[in-house]
Amino acid sequence: MRTGVPHGQVGNFHEAGFYGSDADFLRLIVPFVMDGIAAAEPVVIGYDERKCDLLRAALRGADTVTFIEGAALYATPARAIEAYRQQFERHVAAGAEQIRIAGDVPHEGNGGRFAGWDRYESAVNVVWQDYPVWSRCLYDVTTVPDSVLDVVERTHRQLVTVDGGALRSPRYQDDAEFETLPPAVDPLEATAASVSLVDASLKKTRRSVAEAASGRIDDATLDDLIFAVSEAVINAQQHGRPPATVKVWTAQERIVVHVRDSGPGPPHRLTGLVPEPAGAAGAGLGLWLSHQLPDIDIALVAGADGFTVRLRAGLLPGREGSAADADPLGAGTPYGAAPIRGSVHLIDGDGASVCDDVSADVLVRLDSVPWSGVPRDQRCAECQLFMDCCGPG
Repeated sequence: MRTGVPHGQVGNFHEAGFYGSDADFLRLIVPFVMDGIAAAEPVVIGYDERKCDLLRAALRGADTVTFIEGAALYATPARAIEAYRQQFERHVAAGAEQIRIAGDVPHEGNGGRFAGWDRYESAVNVVWQDYPVWSRCLYDVTTVPDSVLDVVERTHRQLVTVDGGALRSPRYQDDAEFETLPPAVDPLEATAASVSLVDASLKKTRRSVAEAASGRIDDATLDDLIFAVSEAVINAQQHGRPPATVKVWTAQERIVVHVRDSGPGPPHRLTGLVPEPAGAAGAGLGLWLSHQLPDIDIALVAGADGFTVRLRAGLLPGREGSAADADPLGAGTPYGAAPIRGSVHLIDGDGASVCDDVSADVLVRLDSVPWSGVPRDQRCAECQLFMDCCGPG
């Protein structure tokens, strides 16, 4: 029997909450986890190391909770869906009547990229309907972009508040009506393509892309890109409408590939996120395999004049020469205290704070968080002044 709010519900009960501090985060997550422990329900937590440690410190009986730390769980939307599904299968086989999960999908506010995760947040309302899941997605309003907040309100049936309240999201859209975010335009797409092929053989396409990308991305990423291009070309030739075209754009440390046909694209909205949706007639498997690759950015673009699979590899726009790449300096707080407004210091080479307000013997690193990953309102003003005047870049 399912406990809590999902009592009597079927499938994934998908809700979201918003917080602005560690204290609010704990108010939203601790009762959710503790009630699951008390009911002997499996609880799976997928946050970064700092949040996992914060939650462990606040819990009693945390040894019964499954913590999945780091970026591996949310490497790509398709991989996350499958990883959770495998967890659900094991727990249901062991007799679980409800499974509680909570995690933090990548977005620009936490150092990741939200591209594709809007589809994930909508898709899990469908693809996990065979499992008794209660999923609670929590978002930090001090860092999350407005476009992400908009998606959250449209993909979660219920919104929870830090005081224990809850309301139905008035903007919720089911999978059939959900409007995905348009893929960001890559500046290279406005330039002349370095390769243009029409109805070329798979062998010629693979060779042309490999030659164009040679020396621009590492060998492992190139292998993944060639695989993804191959699957997209096979999909266009077997399931699309001719002509099947391939265009390639290149820049230093980046490559963009368009594989296009004149058809409407896959009929199933979940294509790429699950192995092979019912009715896809095999068109979904190759795209799903490509969506497993963490270093290949994939966008499926359907238009009135055709369907395009856009593949990108290497340094994406907005990250080239950014602070995240140029600033390796770490961050920390005195005695490892939770970061609050103005409390996070920039750590220099000897482990002390750059502002000299906090010495190395009391300054504790925030789980190797780089300075560039700290929200500006949490940064020490003196440390930030140093970075503004003298820092990298």
